[in-house]
Amino acid sequence: MTIVDSQSSRLPRPAEPELSAIELRCLALAAEGRIPAQIVLETDLPLQRVAQALMTAMTKLGARNITAAVSRAALLDLI
Repeated sequence: MTIVDSQSSRLPRPAEPELSAIELRCLALAAEGRIPAQIVLETDLPLQRVAQALMTAMTKLGARNITAAVSRAALLDLI
């Protein structure tokens, strides 16, 4: 029987993606349940910029949708 050291069996933590302030703000508002139209009202950004910020955040986090992006950002303590 081989004993595995619990420290060596852990996967290395992936590098945190560098999200812009706008991407973080939009993700944080999405985490609170806001839809893009509501994020527009709270940030005074155009809808196209909000959508772009959410999409680039999803890409940087390797997420397929906003829910997964919010979850990953929260797990990484980004939001």
